Amino acid sequence: MRAARFHPGDGLRIEDIERPDVGPGELLVEVAACGVCHSDLHLLDGDLPIPRPTTLGHEVAGTVVETGDGVSTAEGTDIAVFGGWGCGACAVCDRGEDQLCNLSNWLGIGNDGGYAEYLRVPTEKYVLPLDGLDPETAAPLTDAALTPYRAVRQAGDLTPADTVVCIGIGGLGQFGVQFAAMTGAQVVAVDVDETKLDRAVELGADATVNASEARVPSAISSVAAGEVTAVLDFVGADDTLQWASNALGVGGHLVLAGIGGGAIDFSWNPLAGQELTYRTVQWGSVPELREVLTVARRGDLDVRTEPVGFDDLQATLDRLRAGDVETRAVLRP
Repeated sequence: MRAARFHPGDGLRIEDIERPDVGPGELLVEVAACGVCHSDLHLLDGDLPIPRPTTLGHEVAGTVVETGDGVSTAEGTDIAVFGGWGCGACAVCDRGEDQLCNLSNWLGIGNDGGYAEYLRVPTEKYVLPLDGLDPETAAPLTDAALTPYRAVRQAGDLTPADTVVCIGIGGLGQFGVQFAAMTGAQVVAVDVDETKLDRAVELGADATVNASEARVPSAISSVAAGEVTAVLDFVGADDTLQWASNALGVGGHLVLAGIGGGAIDFSWNPLAGQELTYRTVQWGSVPELREVLTVARRGDLDVRTEPVGFDDLQATLDRLRAGDVETRAVLRP
């Protein structure tokens, strides 16, 4: 089969490799679509060391074409693949938080991913039926939508009286705006790109702040209907984290979903908002993905994709690095 594999020290190669076999409890999925995620750039840059050649890609939808003994999912079933694979035997996995077990087990990092024609999945726990969803639409839901969905849930019990700020209206931020708007809260979108801010308004944002033209915390205050309850940072750079911290009101929540490598001092400060909560989000759980798929089936999510082939993959990653991918690029093997 054809696959896009990352060779440490030598970059990404499109090559022919053996199609994986399946054993007891495993499934073979013919990949229909795999989202091209910004996280893959961090893998290619060595920010998370991968010791051996690995097929990248962790946002997968496709069709089950072969199953091992003990699997009840029927061959021919169209599915989405949950990518936060765990060991399956620890207390974290037992409580349904497999993605928090050990990221070296994750799809496309410790295990070969979906930039390939076929994918081996270790357990049917990680395949969820599409039930009518288009695979190209469903693939990005497994991360680009799942992570912001969890971020919104971690921001507290949001109500229409609250104000939520979404920083970074890229692949994740566009879903973050939609899920935040579903709570009824006022949503303020922050980005440096006016086109992305216009897109945020289309998706439900009530107000926008162009970070290239304004002092962000004061600009947020000028458009917020009240104190800021939560900031969802989908960038994670030094500047965005500082903006988030400065914008929060009393008892506010800063939820970090971006992996931009930034940091912020965490200390008691009488001049800052009081009793703030800072937390990170690491993907989402299987039950949360099930909920995201349910929302999508109702037609309540605006999902826009750009299909690409193997021959376009490297150029697409280059465009993603340059910020030139406005929707979600999806590899169609």
